[in-house]
Amino acid sequence: MSSKRRLARLREEIQRELAAIIEFESRDPVVRDAFPTVMEVRLSPDARHAKVYVAAGAETEREAFHDALVRDRGFYRSELAERLSLRHTPELQFVVDEAVERSLRLNELLREDDEDLETA
Repeated sequence: MSSKRRLARLREEIQRELAAIIEFESRDPVVRDAFPTVMEVRLSPDARHAKVYVAAGAETEREAFHDALVRDRGFYRSELAERLSLRHTPELQFVVDEAVERSLRLNELLREDDEDLETA
């Protein structure tokens, strides 16, 4: 199996397992109340580091959410290690993904612009 294909498969497995862990097994109320969604995982070429993009609900305080993810990353990494049989479980770096929020805001702005055109 090629290295790129193996890395892509591993990335998908990590994303699926982390999504389940963060969404359903997190004990931190800040994370649970944020209704988190793992949007993407990017792996380094040696698969020792993973950048995890997580989106949160609209009413979530982004900084507190990010701090909670960082604070609990040891738990997420150990749970990931139990579920996947890897020689090295990647170090996790969390990024709060605001793409969904930006797209909703853009959609709202476009809708307002359409309403302005209709009334003119």
